[in-house]
Amino acid sequence: MKILAVFAHPDDETFGPGGTLSRYSLTGHTVRLATLTHGEAGSLGPAKHLTMRELGRLRAEELRCAAKELHLSGLNLYHLPDGKLAELPAEHGLTIIRQEINTFLPDALITFHAAGISGHPDHQTAARWCLQAVQEQTNPPRMYAYGISSEQARRISHRKLTPIPDDEITHVIDVSQYLDYKFSAIRCHQSQSEAWEKIQAVEGGLASHLRYEHFSQVWPIPEQKRRMDRLED
Repeated sequence: MKILAVFAHPDDETFGPGGTLSRYSLTGHTVRLATLTHGEAGSLGPAKHLTMRELGRLRAEELRCAAKELHLSGLNLYHLPDGKLAELPAEHGLTIIRQEINTFLPDALITFHAAGISGHPDHQTAARWCLQAVQEQTNPPRMYAYGISSEQARRISHRKLTPIPDDEITHVIDVSQYLDYKFSAIRCHQSQSEAWEKIQAVEGGLASHLRYEHFSQVWPIPEQKRRMDRLED
């Protein structure tokens, strides 16, 4: 199976479905990542003393490190403006995503859930663009929206996150055997270490919190909502 992951920022792929991406990469599937911005508008850690250009270069290097740790087969990093995707004409993002689909011909596409988990407008815009690009295809890939469960959202007490509604979850992937790869990729994103330190204090322990990654199949809409444990189903 060929999987295309599309996200707005460096680190979205890792703090998001990094366990699933590494699981499929390491079990004979081809996984490619397209990241729409360099994350130059970030506000954590080195963002306090670097210019936006310098931060963008740093986060690009971190992303390349993470892609290697997750064993992804390919990475394309684009230059759309961080924090401003919602202000762009949709065609800017659609052109990139169409090109990725038409070049790679994925069986499945992964992006964030429509709410964007944190509510970041870039996350929501990327998800919206992905769905439109997929729906336009004559032979569209299956599209899976990654998010967190209501229980995971409850455990994270230091910020308000929006989970996938329970009745929308169609796939729950056990990534317990691949958490070391996810953690290695997270360590690549040193500019985001403040966020990582807070997550490590999660109620119930980190491994328990991150063991399962949750998805909603948003295209084609499944006729029957039942939870599967493999994306290829």
